[in-house]
Amino acid sequence: MDRVRIGLIGAGGVARTRHLPALAKVPEADLRLVWSRDPARAAGVADELGIAGTTSSWEEIVDSDEIDAVIVATPPVLHHPATLRALSAGKHVLCQARMARNLGEAREMLRAAEAAPDLVTCLYPPLPGLKGDRVMRRLLADGYVGDIREVRVTGVSLLEPGDGYSWQQDPDVTGVNAMTMGMWAEVLNRWVGPATRVMATGASHRRRRTTADGATVDSVVPDSLGIAADLECGATATYHFSTAAAFGPGSSIEIYGSRGALVYTLFEERVEGATSGDDALRPIPVPDAEVRRQTTDSEFVRAILEGTPVYPDFPEGVRYMEFSEAVAVSLATGKAVAVPPPERMDAWGRFIDS
Repeated sequence: MDRVRIGLIGAGGVARTRHLPALAKVPEADLRLVWSRDPARAAGVADELGIAGTTSSWEEIVDSDEIDAVIVATPPVLHHPATLRALSAGKHVLCQARMARNLGEAREMLRAAEAAPDLVTCLYPPLPGLKGDRVMRRLLADGYVGDIREVRVTGVSLLEPGDGYSWQQDPDVTGVNAMTMGMWAEVLNRWVGPATRVMATGASHRRRRTTADGATVDSVVPDSLGIAADLECGATATYHFSTAAAFGPGSSIEIYGSRGALVYTLFEERVEGATSGDDALRPIPVPDAEVRRQTTDSEFVRAILEGTPVYPDFPEGVRYMEFSEAVAVSLATGKAVAVPPPERMDAWGRFIDS
């Protein structure tokens, strides 16, 4: 094989602004088919990029003998069924984040990947936190902050709700995902390791939402979450997520230790730090040689052709889904929950057996 024939499931914003431009720069990537819930959108993408054809269902892509690999670029509701069917059909899979709707789905995806070790499976990392990832990991490994003792994760802003349907507020689509919670959990897992216990509180300040068929129902997906956690490294962590806070402080990860501190401002990709001998935080440059770029699409193709590594993998996805599900269980029960938790949730406020 000298080219990888790819089918694209989903043609939304991330597919059009990230996957497709990245794949256009990979000579070995041969985009063959595209599907979207909106046929006109799929046709437009195919026409613009010279993709051979569109399909009336995503199943046609994963079942096609003309496809070697699929990119699942849809909301979480399709990640589990599309991945399982693709792996069963012998297709390599690059799945958009968040990995799945809930932990049970994520673990089933991982088991399917482990049962097909010759197939490449990977996930799409969040762009914020990526540029300085290598610098953060190097500094922490070198003892820049000493023993990690306190971590503060923030994702607080104001997102004005639209008048119509939003899949992010639909529990059937998003499962136990909300706001940037899973994204920042994934980044923090890379830098300091996972949580071992969480306690969550939260609310939906926008009490009603519009469903896909135009009805109005109670909101159950939180737009405000406060989480306290014990981390495996021994630190205490707090997380605060909100899309309902005017003049919020934005998104950052702060790590405080026995010798120093590191602060990463996520959407600005800015690293600041102070260690023994410093009197204040100072900017820490990210050298060009250490910049980590969003090259997952090309890494995916290279991994198929050459066997090179690609990251994040499905085990990492399961780890951040463990965190998200533990938070959802804690919010539903009002109790502290160990991480990893049992598989209990279908979606926010809804247990599997309910």
